[in-house]
Order: sequence, then C-alpha cells, then structure tokens
Amino acid sequence: MKPWTWLRVAAVLQALGTVGHTLATASTVPTHGPGEKAVFEAMRGFHFEIMGATRSTWDFYRGYQFSTTVTFVLLVVLLWLLGDLSRRAPQQARPLVLAILGAQLATVMLSWTYFFAGPGLVGGAIALCLAIAALGLQGESKTLPGTSRARWTTDESRPW
Repeated sequence: MKPWTWLRVAAVLQALGTVGHTLATASTVPTHGPGEKAVFEAMRGFHFEIMGATRSTWDFYRGYQFSTTVTFVLLVVLLWLLGDLSRRAPQQARPLVLAILGAQLATVMLSWTYFFAGPGLVGGAIALCLAIAALGLQGESKTLPGTSRARWTTDESRPW
C-alpha cells in the first residue's frame, strides 16, 4: 500500500479511538462502586484558587478529558491532511509523519503504563501505520509541480 493509504488508516484508527475515549469519559456517574463515588465526590468537593479563578480537582479532571478529545480530533484531521500531502510532496510530509510518530510512540508507552490495553493496542496500531508510511515516504520521489527533489537551500525559498 502507498504511504497515503497508511496515513488514512491511521486517521480512521485515531477517529475510532477518539469516539471510544469520548464515550468512555462522557458519563460523570460512578460505575465502579462506592470507592469511585467517594473519589468523585472528593474531587468535586475540593476547591482552590488558581490564577484568579476558583476550580475543583474535578474541573481539571473533566477539562483534561475534553482537551484530550479535542487533541485527538485535531490528530485525525492532521493525519488525513498528511495523506493528501504525502501524495503531492512526500519529502515535505515525511518530517511531519516522523514527528507525529514520535509523539504517538510516547503516547503508547503512557497508555500501557497508566491506562489499559485498549488505548495501548489502538495507539500501537496507529504507530505501526505511521512507521510504515514514513518508510514508504523515504523512497517516494514525487514532488509538487515546479519544485525540485533537493531540499531548500535558502531561507527565502522555504514556504514557511
């Protein structure tokens, strides 16, 4: 398969992981018994001042859950767009794929350390897709029309 296909597979896997994360964290009702209920109540009950606002530990817990969902959605979009970029400009896409791969590998390690098999397995499959795409992009020679295969050599010629 072409690198763009692997990037699209990674985007779909990330989308499935995003839906799973969002559904799993949507409910605020404790489901693991009285111990979890006590922890949730303690988190909701402990308020503190921070940078002019009063927040609870629960606010931070929920906020990080929602922030993670937003970041996951962004990653889905980036992976999808990288699929397009990898077709037109593989040499420009590869560093971005490698950067996301590095972050994904770190996330996989965190998932196995602090969470459970679901995020670890899905994250590992995404990392595998990214690694295969990066290897495929290494050998690609297609570029945007009007550009050379050589790297840019002057700051003025860089598109960023």
